[in-house]
Amino acid sequence: MKRIILTLVFLVTVTVTFGQNKWQQKQIKHFVEAAQTEFQLSEAQGAELTNFRTEMVLAYSDLQKKSKAGEITKEEKKLKGKEISKIFNKKFIKLTGKSYEDLAPFMDKMRQELKTLK
Repeated sequence: MKRIILTLVFLVTVTVTFGQNKWQQKQIKHFVEAAQTEFQLSEAQGAELTNFRTEMVLAYSDLQKKSKAGEITKEEKKLKGKEISKIFNKKFIKLTGKSYEDLAPFMDKMRQELKTLK
């Protein structure tokens, strides 16, 4: 009986983890494709954007896990989240050659789209 329960728990855990990763990959892909279209980025630039967008998503995911585990305070989470965003924004600005003010409308649009992405 214990083996069956442990097996079921393991399967549920693997399924949830895989589903979350798939969802994150879908969000990253959507963001990169929209950025490539919006800013006429090359395939190489798209690959570079994919890399640092993935880094950002993983960093946020790790931050969320630490917060849920009680390893960091809400204030630390907020500060670290701002730092992660700042790093991503600097890389995105450098990649596109646009100022943050030019990127802000796109970023706002992406935040809304990514929330409703299925």
